[in-house]
Amino acid sequence: MIKKNHLLILILILFTLPNGAIAGKLYKWVDENGKISFSDKVPPKDARREREELNETGRTIALKDAAKTPQQIAQLKKIVALQQTQETLLQTQLAQDAALLKTFRSKEDIDALAKSKLEMIDSHISIAAGQSEILKKQLILHQKAAANFERSGKAIPKKNVSNIESAQSQFDKNQHEIADFKRRKSQLAEQLANDKSRFHTLKTQSTETPRIHSETIPSLLLGELTCSTPSCDVLWAKAVSFIDKAGTKITYRSDNLILTKTPKLSKDRGISLTKIEDKNHTTVALDIRCADSKGGKATCKNEKTTQLVNEFNQLSR
Repeated sequence: MIKKNHLLILILILFTLPNGAIAGKLYKWVDENGKISFSDKVPPKDARREREELNETGRTIALKDAAKTPQQIAQLKKIVALQQTQETLLQTQLAQDAALLKTFRSKEDIDALAKSKLEMIDSHISIAAGQSEILKKQLILHQKAAANFERSGKAIPKKNVSNIESAQSQFDKNQHEIADFKRRKSQLAEQLANDKSRFHTLKTQSTETPRIHSETIPSLLLGELTCSTPSCDVLWAKAVSFIDKAGTKITYRSDNLILTKTPKLSKDRGISLTKIEDKNHTTVALDIRCADSKGGKATCKNEKTTQLVNEFNQLSR
């Protein structure tokens, strides 16, 4: 009934306007009291309000946003900075992903490389361990010789002291080499496990090239969680699970960026999740975007969007 009344008002306005005005622009806006106005000119007092531009049939052909408050401008700057960070993270990961897919054709290829490289390191460790036993025996022999001099009340010869120092130095160097081989083995095993996990992700997620939602509009609501290093993995996992449960399809995953399907319809929401690390703490940011349309803007401002951000901000409690 309300929509019919609005349409009737619009028809009456179109009939009363001169032909030149009908051929030009017609605007519709709502004031702070909910009063709807139509005119070919927007009064100065309403110039900062959101307004629709209508064609001669009364259909909305453009929507001009209301003037933003200083707080909204500051929030928009944060969102722009966040998008720049997302773009950097995305492009870096895409380059790494391309190299990974170029290097391996299957997970079995990764397993074969892991087996080969880890066996090579194990071989070096085995050789170094054998040398360790020899160096240890030499050191013990020199130490026993020194002990015999001490028991007989004689001073330990300088040559014997030098031998002990040399044997100890070689033994210590050998132990450092073994520790270094073991560290490299651990790092290599972790890297190849990560490569295998990432390879699986790339083969199972959407083949569409991921993009930061630059063609959409932001909700001006940001979810932000902070954490210290030990708790960040847990919090990130909770945040990703939260996005999964929100019912929006995730199309791109990495260790520090989650993107959902780009919103096309007015009711759709696009969600991004970003992990930003610095020296002191890590921030997990949630950004909601909507289709660039009248309905999309309404979706970004509605109660469900606000509730989604508020619930996200409770995850760290």
